[in-house]
Amino acid sequence: MSYSDAMFHHYQILTKTVDEYRKGRTIVLLGDSAVYRKYLAETYGITDCMVVTIVKEKAGNGLTHIEEIKGRNDRYYIVAPRLQKDLELQMRLYSYGYEDFEDCFFYNHGTIRLIRGTEKYSDPYGNHIHSPSCDVLIDQFATHLQIDVDSSCKFGKGGLITAKGFGGAKVTIGEKCVFENNVTLLVSGDAEVSIGSKCLFVRNSEMIVLGGTTLHIGKNCLFSFDIKIYCGDGHPIFDLKSRTRLNLQSKDNPKSIIHIGDHVWAGMRSIILNRTVIGTSSIIGAGSLVKGEFPNNCIVAGVPAKMIRKDITWSGDYLLDDINAIPEEYQYLTGEAPSEETDL
Repeated sequence: MSYSDAMFHHYQILTKTVDEYRKGRTIVLLGDSAVYRKYLAETYGITDCMVVTIVKEKAGNGLTHIEEIKGRNDRYYIVAPRLQKDLELQMRLYSYGYEDFEDCFFYNHGTIRLIRGTEKYSDPYGNHIHSPSCDVLIDQFATHLQIDVDSSCKFGKGGLITAKGFGGAKVTIGEKCVFENNVTLLVSGDAEVSIGSKCLFVRNSEMIVLGGTTLHIGKNCLFSFDIKIYCGDGHPIFDLKSRTRLNLQSKDNPKSIIHIGDHVWAGMRSIILNRTVIGTSSIIGAGSLVKGEFPNNCIVAGVPAKMIRKDITWSGDYLLDDINAIPEEYQYLTGEAPSEETDL
């Protein structure tokens, strides 16, 4: 999917919201966008849009100054397909008789920052956020986000969830998870993240989950400090002979995933890359570079990481000497534990 294709889809979704507000009024554009004009032509049959500007010097050559439709919000509904919303611009439009959402709509809503302590947040862009213990940064065009962090979770200083791009990312974090200082999560597009209950992330760790990819982390996991998790390659790679992309990131591609089972311990400074499955109750050695499929109850280590031992389990209690104190659900021989099948 190209950038313009993604933007076209973004306009399709949000124009449903515009239709709820405009109530049959004629759409006029504040600032131009070839992609949005194409969308209006194909969807509404509008082929000759009025494009308005707030800068008098730019009027003419197909641009109409906003004063020409001043006070005519009964007839026109303003849509800004690219221009970023800010308070000064909103107040200027208000002085012309156009109220935010009721009479005008910005697709680029600008950056929205929710500080910790914000119990619930919803807006006309389809964003629904519950993350009372963590700051959340919603970037420019991000819409239809679903972020639900259990109220029992704790984030240290610098904890941040950032959402970028089109698509409607989904983040779910279970109860009693602890994220120490400077643990961050970035999701973009239609990324999906699920983190089970009672996971511990030690300081200075980073998770990046790109559009079209999925990160699943089970319950009772321990991530040491300076961990990096990269779900997605970041940039497209093409084969010159076939002219096709080799690392397609989409929900239809089963390779666009990191799946980490329950009760996994990742050692300090380990890096976990896309297309990785780690089985339940396994250990990732410190400083390892992990990519591939690894079974339950094993130790993987090295650069690149390889399985170096089977048939193990572990405990977060460093004083424990009795294996019987470890829950039976984490005591399987390697390869015998029930696990979700993931085709890599």
